[in-house]
Amino acid sequence: MSTRQSDDSARAGDIEAFIGRCHEAITDQSRGHPEPFLELWSRADDVSIMAAIGGYQVGFEQVSKLLTTASKTQSFETWSAENLVTIVGGDLAITVELEHYGRHTDSKEETMTLRATQVYRREDGEWKVIHRHGDILQPVEAKW
Repeated sequence: MSTRQSDDSARAGDIEAFIGRCHEAITDQSRGHPEPFLELWSRADDVSIMAAIGGYQVGFEQVSKLLTTASKTQSFETWSAENLVTIVGGDLAITVELEHYGRHTDSKEETMTLRATQVYRREDGEWKVIHRHGDILQPVEAKW
C-alpha cells in the first residue's frame, strides 16, 4: 500500500487497519453477505455511492439498499484488491484500488476488475466509509 500522509503515523496505521477490515467486508459483500461492509459505513446523511451496477445513491438508507441488492444478486468466489494509492489527511482518507473478482459459471472462469475509490472519515474516533465509486475497468485504445 502506498500511503501519503499529512498527519501522524498512528493515524495512518489506524486507516491501514480499517482498510484491511474493509477488504474483508467487501470479500463478504461479494459472496452475498452485505452486513459486515454495511457496519463500516457512516450513518450520516452525506454518505454516497456510485456503484458499478449504475446510478448513484445518497444517504445510508439508499446506500444500504443498493449494497444489499448487489450482494444478493451478484456472487463471486474470489476477491482481491490492488492498492494504487492511499492518502490520509486529518480526518479524511482516500483509497484508489483495482478490485479483482472471479467466479466459475457453466464450466468457465469469469473475471472482472473494478476501478474503486473509497473515501473515509473519522467519526467519534473511528474510521467510517462515507463514499464509494466503482466502475468496470475497460480496455481502451487511445486514439490521440
